[in-house]
Order: sequence, then structure tokens, then C-alpha cells
Amino acid sequence: MDSFSAFSQKLNPLAKRLTQSFGQARQLAQEKFGGAGEITPLPQEYTDLEKKVEAIRSIHVNLLKVTRVFMSESYDYPLHLQDSLADVSRTLVKEFKQIALGEPGQDELESEEAPKTLSHALSRASSKGAEEVGLEEPLGAALGKFSAAQEKIGDERMTMDNDIMKKFIHPFDNTLSTSIQAALRDQKKVNTARLNLDAAKNNLSNATPDKAEAIKLEIEQAEIKLLSAIEEAKISMRAVVENPEPLRNLADLVMAQLAYYKLGFEVLSEIAPEIDEMQVTQEALYRKSRE
Repeated sequence: MDSFSAFSQKLNPLAKRLTQSFGQARQLAQEKFGGAGEITPLPQEYTDLEKKVEAIRSIHVNLLKVTRVFMSESYDYPLHLQDSLADVSRTLVKEFKQIALGEPGQDELESEEAPKTLSHALSRASSKGAEEVGLEEPLGAALGKFSAAQEKIGDERMTMDNDIMKKFIHPFDNTLSTSIQAALRDQKKVNTARLNLDAAKNNLSNATPDKAEAIKLEIEQAEIKLLSAIEEAKISMRAVVENPEPLRNLADLVMAQLAYYKLGFEVLSEIAPEIDEMQVTQEALYRKSRE
């Protein structure tokens, strides 16, 4: 008998939860397809906060989708894969030669992987061209200057990417997964509480007199739970709306880009007149030689 009583005590809460879940599902279906009774309106302040939170959530999702490109070093130079395959092929050839000659040389073959940015690729190509033409030639000298400038720009781009990851992407993602998610969970609690209340109201309209009092008590309890859920949700939603962190993160993103573009402007502004002068001089000499 005691075992049966214990089993009944465990079964009753489960049965109650199942009944509530069924009532929520039925109420939701009636609201979606029509046939539901009066739907309890939520406070204007709550719905306004709900819209603002959704806008902020959308901003975080969309900006993260775009800015995650900064986490890929080669985002501005997709051809790096071809370069990497060529490097691997050259390395394998060297290794086979070392083995054939019986020389170890493995440590010499190991080198730091070259950066995969477009600027670094331009720097490497220009440096190679300068060596082939010769730095004493105007084209070789210009390529040497351009190579050095592009290396600086590439290094700064990697610094920018790192700053954006640390100061924008990571904190933005953290806000999305913590405070915004907390607000969304509280919104779901409000929706559940509202469905329970309206389901109880609909039950009352169809209830027999002997069950009416019990359902009225259920409605009172559901109203209290809804009001409590609304207040909790308003607190978490205000925390999202009033949070200064996203704007701080955006400011950091702008500063990281500013530093990168500023250095690029300064470096290119320095070599542009020099290369232009080389070009004018060489063209003048070329024309003179044709006279």
C-alpha cells in the first residue's frame, strides 16, 4: 500500500505536467488555425521590449555572419591554396633529393608558413620580381619598394583581424549566447504562461458547474504566474536593450579598421611619388633614346 501511495505521488505531478502540455498545444493550435477564445494581451511595455530585443538579436546574428570572415587569414586571397600546393610540391622534391643524396637536411626544410593575405602575396611576388630584374633597374627598385610596403600593410591587416576577433567577434558572440539568449528564454516562459492562462479560460467557458470553481482557482494561479514571468522577462530584456557593450564593440571594430587603412594610406603615400618619379624619369630616357 505504501509503495502504491509513493508511486501515486510521483505520478500525479507528471500527469499534471502532461495535462498542461496538452492544454498548451491545444491552445496554440486553436490560436493558429482559429477557434480560440479571447487571447490575453501582453502589456505594451513588454511587447515594445520584445521587438527591441529581436532587433538587437538580428543585428548580432547578421554582423557575426559577416565579420567571421576576419577569422580566415586568406579571406582576401583565395588563390593561396594554389600557392600552398606549389610549396608542398617543391618541398617534396627537395625531400626526395635529400633522401637520394643521403643528407638529413630536414631542419633546413622546415620553415615558418608564409602569411596568406593578399598584401603578403603581392609582397612576395614583387620581391621575387625585383631580384630577377635587379634592384639597379628602375622596375626592380620600384618593385622592391612596393614589396616592402605591401609587407607592412599585410602585417597590419593581420593585426586588424586579431583585434577584431578579440574586441568584436568574441564579445559580440558572448552577448548573443548569454544575455540575449537569457531574454529569449524568459520570453518563452511568458508565452507558456500566457498559453496556460488562456487554455484555462477556454476550459472555464466549457466547464460544468461542479468543475467551475477549480478552474477559476487555476485561472487565478495562471494569472499570477504570467505576471511574474512578464516582470522577469522585462528585467532580462532591459538588460539587453540597455547594454553598452555592443556599441563599445562596434567602436573597437571601427578603430581596428581605421588603424589598418591609415597605415595603408601612409605607406602607399610615401612610395607613390617615388615610384611615379622613377616612371617619369624612365619614360623620358626612353623617349630620348628614340630621338
